[in-house]
Amino acid sequence: MKTVTAQLAGMRKPQEFVIYPFKPGEGVTVQSERAIGAFDPVDCKGLLNWRGSHAKYFFDLMKIRGAEVYTFPREFVDECVRVQPQSGDEVGPGVIIG
Repeated sequence: MKTVTAQLAGMRKPQEFVIYPFKPGEGVTVQSERAIGAFDPVDCKGLLNWRGSHAKYFFDLMKIRGAEVYTFPREFVDECVRVQPQSGDEVGPGVIIG
């Protein structure tokens, strides 16, 4: 499983984020046990929901669910792009990229 560890926004401690597969020109989605985010790898801007244990599903990327506009650190974005999953990689227990 491809992960990047980071302490983003107001997080008390670093979290391990799973990187979901993406194509060039698309946004990147990352998810930890307590947070979810999506961002543009070019300008690092996107949405992040990190407040509470509920913020871990794709619908939690909506502002009404607590997601906030956030500029992700360039180092985090670059590392996510570097380790993005490829065909045959596992992104979750039993979830293999085709």
